[in-house]
Amino acid sequence: MSVMQDEIYRVGKLSLDIGRHVLSGPRGEVLLAPVPFRIMEKLMRREGVIQSQDAITQAIWSDPDDEPDDPGRVIREKISKLRGLICLIGTDGRGRVEIRNERECGYYVSVRKQG
Repeated sequence: MSVMQDEIYRVGKLSLDIGRHVLSGPRGEVLLAPVPFRIMEKLMRREGVIQSQDAITQAIWSDPDDEPDDPGRVIREKISKLRGLICLIGTDGRGRVEIRNERECGYYVSVRKQG
């Protein structure tokens, strides 16, 4: 379960500092741009709960006039980059944090448990 303490969400070995927009893991940290930050905030706030593309879109662009022509494409691209960053900062192997996609439903973040 994700925990919020001092405005930091934690999922497995990954943490998101809400005030600083910094995603951290065992091997480092990265400052997130606004769109990737809002995606991670939405996903990490409710670990394991599927967030629909519409819900993520609303979290990123609260004003529909600000939405790009294809928000789904932008979200897919940003999630792809976030997955790479998660690997880079060190959540590989046991207890690896993943952004998962449930086809036709949405995205969620979870800790992959290996036996």
